[in-house]
This record gives sequence, C-alpha cells and structure tokens, in this order.
Amino acid sequence: MSVSGKVVHYDANRGFGFLAPEAGGADVFLHINDIDIDENALKPGAKVEFDIEETDRGTKAVNVAVTEAAPADESGGGFRGHRRDNHDHGRSHDRDRDRDRPRRPRGGGSLDAASFTEELTELLLDSADDLTAAQIIAIRQRVTDFAVGRGWVLD
Repeated sequence: MSVSGKVVHYDANRGFGFLAPEAGGADVFLHINDIDIDENALKPGAKVEFDIEETDRGTKAVNVAVTEAAPADESGGGFRGHRRDNHDHGRSHDRDRDRDRPRRPRGGGSLDAASFTEELTELLLDSADDLTAAQIIAIRQRVTDFAVGRGWVLD
C-alpha cells in the first residue's frame, strides 16, 4: 500500500533519514539501500510516496518516489546550515562546535513542534552513530511531548 508524506530529514553522508506520513503517526526510517532515486531530491519538505515495510528493527520506507520537490525555503538553507561533513563525535570537539553554532534569540524565538522535532533529530544524529531509527523516533517524541507540555515549544 502506497503512503503519501514528506521528507523530514535525509543525511546523504550517513545514507539515511526519515519520512513523515501525511496521515500522521510515527516517522518512517529511510535507508540508502532501499531507494532507487537521486538522493539530492530528498530535501526536507519534498513530497513523497512510499511503501512501509516492517522489519525486526521497526518500520522502514521502500519504493520511495518524490512526487513534488521541496519548497525553496525548506530545501537547504536555514538554521541547519552549520552541519559539518566531518562527523567526529569526540567530546573534546563538542564545546568548539557549540560555541560556533548560531543561537536562537531568547524570548519570542519559540519553535513550533515540527521545527523543534527537526532540530532535535539533528542533535540526536550528531550525538551518536549507534542510535537506531526506532530509538531516535522514541526519544524525540518523548522530548517533544515534554517540551510542548511545558510550553517551551508551540504546538
């Protein structure tokens, strides 16, 4: 059964990302080995159709087709432009990276839940190479729900 949705995140360096089904529910893991399309089309916000396959590690997207390119304002610029191609996760480098990272203004700079989830996904992907898709989805859902419940993130 084909599902419509959007690209939430895709990291070409790591070869995986997440798709959000249009009907809602948990994001679906996407791996480079399961696609037969140009990775450059997998920009956040691009509309896609895909099938969902159950695996022993959770759900994954297969037979992915991009049906509409990402809007220009979502497809590459924005706050995430600071990401490095070098994914050295040594703790000694974290402070340097955090010092160089652009900061959002305090007060009045609240994120909506979708933007917060995208930023959180980036942080989780940068934090550890051994997190599974299911772990990332579970962690970010719990943290997003907590942040929305506290009023830190707009629902």
